[in-house]
Order: sequence, then structure tokens, then C-alpha cells
Amino acid sequence: MLQLAKQQLTVYLDPDLAARIEALVMAGVYANASEVVQEALTAWQSGFDQREFELELKKTYERGIAQNGRDNVNAANFLRALGDLA
Repeated sequence: MLQLAKQQLTVYLDPDLAARIEALVMAGVYANASEVVQEALTAWQSGFDQREFELELKKTYERGIAQNGRDNVNAANFLRALGDLA
């Protein structure tokens, strides 16, 4: 199993959020608050990456329309323009 170096970080949360985290730990859903925050940040990063990808798709599509006209945009050209993202 890959062992990652951990770094301690102090974060101040509003009381409602802190209570939600504590409730998840007390219910046994997570072993500790760090696990809750790590999973939440992983989900946030995934959503952020998804939005960035969707934005790049939109930009590529709009460039294709601007260069070739709406009637000449096709899947092959679109995927070729995406390059490594496709």
C-alpha cells in the first residue's frame, strides 16, 4: 500500500460544520475528522476537475464553430481538437 506523507493543518470551521463532522465520526461513518475532511476535499477536487474539463470542452466546441462554421463541426474534428483531453 502506498504511504503518503501527511501534513498537519489547522482549520477553523463554523460550529454547524464542525458538529456535522463530529456526528459522522461519532456515528462510526469515519474513524476521525481527518478522514471526513480528506474525503470532502477529494470530492471537491473531483468536481473542480470536472468543471474545468467541461469548460475546455465548451471552448474547443466554440473554437470549432468559429473556425469551421456550425454546419461543419463533426465528432472526428472535435475529438482531434481536444487532443489529450479526449
